[in-house]
Amino acid sequence: MKKRILIIDDDVDICSLMSRFLTKNGYETDTAQTANKGLAKVKESFFDIVFCDYRLGDKDGSEVLTAIKEMSPTTIVLIITGYSDIKTAVNVIKLGAYDYITKPLIPDEVLNVITNSLSHPFSINENAKDDAGTSKKEKSSHNFNNTFYVGKSGPTKELYKQIEIVAPTNYSIILYGESGTGKEVIAKTVHEYSDRKDKPFIAMDCGTISKELSGSELFGHVKGAFTGALNDKEGHFELANGGTLFLDEVANLSYDIQAALLRVIQERKFKRVGGTKEMHSDVRIIVASNENLQQAYQKGKFREDLYHRFNEFSINLPPLRKRRDDIEPLANFFLEKTNTELGKNIDGFEDNVIQLFLNYPWPGNLREMRNVVRRAVLLTSDGKISDKTLPYEITNFNESFRNDEASAVAENSFSSDSSDLKNTTAKAEYQAIINVLKEVNNNKTKAAEILNIDRKTLYNKIKNYEK
Repeated sequence: MKKRILIIDDDVDICSLMSRFLTKNGYETDTAQTANKGLAKVKESFFDIVFCDYRLGDKDGSEVLTAIKEMSPTTIVLIITGYSDIKTAVNVIKLGAYDYITKPLIPDEVLNVITNSLSHPFSINENAKDDAGTSKKEKSSHNFNNTFYVGKSGPTKELYKQIEIVAPTNYSIILYGESGTGKEVIAKTVHEYSDRKDKPFIAMDCGTISKELSGSELFGHVKGAFTGALNDKEGHFELANGGTLFLDEVANLSYDIQAALLRVIQERKFKRVGGTKEMHSDVRIIVASNENLQQAYQKGKFREDLYHRFNEFSINLPPLRKRRDDIEPLANFFLEKTNTELGKNIDGFEDNVIQLFLNYPWPGNLREMRNVVRRAVLLTSDGKISDKTLPYEITNFNESFRNDEASAVAENSFSSDSSDLKNTTAKAEYQAIINVLKEVNNNKTKAAEILNIDRKTLYNKIKNYEK
């Protein structure tokens, strides 16, 4: 289907020339010589793009832009102006224009701005349907991130909005979120929708690299710099030059490495470990942490100056238990991907499986759900996925053990006779289990490890205490 473009300009010649030119290049066009006539056309039918002259007789471009965005939020608005001053540009961009072009209009420039605006990941007609009846908005939730950050809940929509704002900039970003919430996925998404998308995206897990080697991993080293340095090695700052460097669990870096990082960010220069040559660095940095970095520097565990360098923009990734509306769409998304991966055609989930998913708190978040669905698809030969293919902790999850209710259950599970030694000992043991479950967000595998018992024993104890 051809893209529809409306041209609003009080210059009849410009309207006529642009209309013929764009029609020749495969677009469907319409024109209007006044702001009010143009707005009437927008109200009557959808246009993918509106070119609007900033200086019109009845309204200026800012007023037209605001009105179009109210009527058709997904329409791309491009402002035409003969006044190529920065103030006009800043104002229209702030109000929601995608871009502006100046008179005299150059054909190649017009086509270029159209192509760029239509390829922008957030400039889509969300209400339009494709031939299969699927809205582009629904498709975009999958295309927005090709790994697993999909959904339509309030927290997810807010996350998309923040990415839309910050991705085109060069701001450093801190990502906060529990394990499995998709921090690296979001970092990649920001990179893919930035001007650096054609350059490398390099990720480093600071929590798995020893303090001795972290400097070499980040900055590289020269031959002979330390025992085992048999050859020169490029570090992540070199590999990511021009692109994005993602540092996961950044709070685990030593103070010395933090100081070196600060210098690179400030001066955009670094030296390989053991080297003398200064190397230039043009890297956007995105960091992630389970720990609040502001609290970490207040406790003396992280450099305050480095924190402020990173904290140009921060994003909190919501845990899955706060995205309940996304659980079923996510389950279907993982099912679709696993069907493709394994060459299967599983039809979906039985109703009680979806209900189990909705009841479960997902302590491992998106990563845990992905693994659960992959396992279930593997164990299902045909038809729909049943609860028989789900892990024990999901099928036997008891609502009474939600974190916010655990203490109340503990208080009511035993008699109040404190002189009964057996009962008192059992109550103490049960309370210890509840306390650990709270600490690990009801993750029974972790709780069993902390309590130094196997998971089956933990389940049996909980089951006995429930009686």
